[in-house]
Amino acid sequence: MSFEIVVDSCYNLGNAYAQKHNLNVLSLAYIVDGKEHAGYTKGQELDYAAFYGRLREKASASTAQITSVQAEEMCRPILEAGKDMLYLGFSSGLSGTFSAVRTALEELKTEFPDRKIYYVDSLSVTVGLGLLLECAVNMREEGRSVEETHAWLEDNKQKVLHFFTIDDLFHLKRGGRLSATKALMGSALNVKPTLMVNPEGKLVPIGKSKGRKKALDSVIECTQHVDAGLFNKIFVVHGDVADDAKYVADGIKAKNPSMEVEVFYLDPVIGVHAGPGVVATIFMSSTYKRNS
Repeated sequence: MSFEIVVDSCYNLGNAYAQKHNLNVLSLAYIVDGKEHAGYTKGQELDYAAFYGRLREKASASTAQITSVQAEEMCRPILEAGKDMLYLGFSSGLSGTFSAVRTALEELKTEFPDRKIYYVDSLSVTVGLGLLLECAVNMREEGRSVEETHAWLEDNKQKVLHFFTIDDLFHLKRGGRLSATKALMGSALNVKPTLMVNPEGKLVPIGKSKGRKKALDSVIECTQHVDAGLFNKIFVVHGDVADDAKYVADGIKAKNPSMEVEVFYLDPVIGVHAGPGVVATIFMSSTYKRNS
């Protein structure tokens, strides 16, 4: 193996993927009713249904970012073993985790000057980070160097598109991403927003629909911008609404019959802020710009 890959736990491709590809996973944490839960534990899958069930009951929920100390504890043994490394982080526009890990890695660079240490702020969330991770894993398996992989990720990370709709505006309000007045009005009027991730890795609204089905159709329609030459999959993630996710996946397949579509539960660290009912499509595009 030419280099080690370290990734934040909200990459969303599942525990088995990490084990299959020998990944080093930094576990972010989520807190429900005062009890802290690890976002990743090797060999253990998360109980998504239980987590989203508590959110539906309006349980108190928050998240905790990685500290520089935690990052140093994971990365030091890699470097002590004489290996080079690449870190892929959750968007700095939504979390301070990337900054904390970068601080640790800059300190380790001075201690291990002979080691190659690279990091990438993905400016992506959930399987947007996972998409870039899969690209990095594929490049490593093809024998590409850590320098080549890092350069490709930096050159292409803005081509990862995220489109999603929220069913319950309560969680966006609680996270400070929507005013209480707008949340109340939106819920009363049955308005479902469509959002995307902008060039700074932050969430921005790009439209709204009257009713759930129209909102789901809007995220299906966004996949017209997919570029199979860059990445031949479209990911669908959902907050414990399997039927809605299937509706979106089937709609995507009808519009893009040659594309592979994979469906995942939304990671709890992101789910705390998006809530039950979120459905997202994530893919790569060479034509549509994040700030369109």
